[in-house]
Amino acid sequence: MMWALAVSPLVVVLGMIMGLRRPAHWAATTGAVVAALLIWWRPEFTLSGDAMRGGAGGAGLLVLNAAAVMLPGVYLSQVLTRQGVHHSLQEWVRGLPLSGPAKIALVVAGIAPTVEALTGFGVSLLVTVPVLLALAPPATALRQAMLGMNIIPWGTLGLATVIGAALTQMPVATLGTATAITSAMIFPLVTVWAALLSQPENRMRTAVLAAGAGSLLSLGLLIINRLGIVPPAGVLAGLFATTVGLTLSAIRRHRIESQTIRSQSGTPGDSPAAAEIGASEGNSLLAENGGSGGTALVTAGSVPAGRLLPPGAVLRAYGIVLGGIAILRIATAAGVPTLALHAGGASFALLSSLGLPLLAAALLLDRGRPHLPDARAALTRVTRPLLALTGFVILGRLMADSGMIAHLGAAVATAPELVVALAAPALGMLSGFVTGSNVGGNVLMMSLQQQLAPTGLTTWFAALQNSAAGHAVFTSLPMIMLILAVAGDRATTAGITENQLLRFGLRVAAVIYLLLALTAVVVVSLA
Repeated sequence: MMWALAVSPLVVVLGMIMGLRRPAHWAATTGAVVAALLIWWRPEFTLSGDAMRGGAGGAGLLVLNAAAVMLPGVYLSQVLTRQGVHHSLQEWVRGLPLSGPAKIALVVAGIAPTVEALTGFGVSLLVTVPVLLALAPPATALRQAMLGMNIIPWGTLGLATVIGAALTQMPVATLGTATAITSAMIFPLVTVWAALLSQPENRMRTAVLAAGAGSLLSLGLLIINRLGIVPPAGVLAGLFATTVGLTLSAIRRHRIESQTIRSQSGTPGDSPAAAEIGASEGNSLLAENGGSGGTALVTAGSVPAGRLLPPGAVLRAYGIVLGGIAILRIATAAGVPTLALHAGGASFALLSSLGLPLLAAALLLDRGRPHLPDARAALTRVTRPLLALTGFVILGRLMADSGMIAHLGAAVATAPELVVALAAPALGMLSGFVTGSNVGGNVLMMSLQQQLAPTGLTTWFAALQNSAAGHAVFTSLPMIMLILAVAGDRATTAGITENQLLRFGLRVAAVIYLLLALTAVVVVSLA
């Protein structure tokens, strides 16, 4: 009976979001009110004055950690949009000398992760949705854009992973590395799925190419997190996957150009068959790009129109942000005080916050002059997500500090370890879907996952929570509404609704759950 009461705040939140379609911040506030009423009503759920003060201080610092990244991050996004950096990135991707499926794989495994990891909060959709709409019909493009959002555990410069580590009091690099392992199979899956949605002629070749792109992203994340570079890991891994993809494209383009030039010039020693093969391969690449909306080759043997290097404005903007992060890391490693605050098991360190390099980059791009309209726009965009996060932080602390999470953990912990392993990713995905946020999901469920974890597996269960919550955000209603808003009239004209995208997202989420559940079972079995 007690476990049913303990879970009731989460049931109320889920009902308000799914049934009543209320905004996340109202659902979170209502859930917190229900939790407070239960604490007042039932003696089994107690909250002492000291626990309340400590919980309030810890909740405040968690929200401060998030706000210190969210506000500068969205402000930087506004600056990048106003200065045309996002538009330059869109046009560059459109003009790449790649086939349609290859471009899609590059967007999902390279471009989207890089932009989302740098800015967060779905900002990458401002880049990817227009690009994908130019490559595929709206119904296909919007589904591909959803799949491009799966970098979330490292979105907003790893904010969810950093806060998840703070909640579990483990090193950030430890949680980041474990999360890179639990998420390793997800990125090839979503990249292949996105590429196959374009219905290519050679499905097997496309699947292999897309799986390779997704695997590069997974490998990059694992290596970079293992080196202890967690916050910018998504940016660097996305750049790594993009660079390798473009390098292979350059090699293929050079080979095709050489073959077609030899075939047209009648180079001595070339057999007619070889000449025909070279011309055929050049025409094949032309057909692939022509059918996808790209303009890579005008005639067989001509030089592709697209440039392989990103525009200078894009490189400069991303370089400034990564340079600022590097300077902060060097400064703190050299012993510069981080100016940290501590309360309720949480902390906030000013000189370790990623908000500083984000804000510095925005100001440098504007030559030191703050842009008030962009600041107001950023504040408007951040207000509702921040309110929702605050509500979920309060709800999570009330449930954890009053013993509700302990009752839930005790009810599930009596089950066999196999059942616990299957429940862990399901709870994580539920938290990400309900909150529409990896951070909010971690705040809501991380304590429960730690209680469910068998002895010696707390790190792996924290990673499963971090991965599961992050990989469920792409199918949450707030993210779907943002995708439809960016698509605008193209989505309306095509008759695409939120229910259609939600059903697609839940199908993908079911497969993601199977992969995470398999990982959880292996982890528990090997313990």
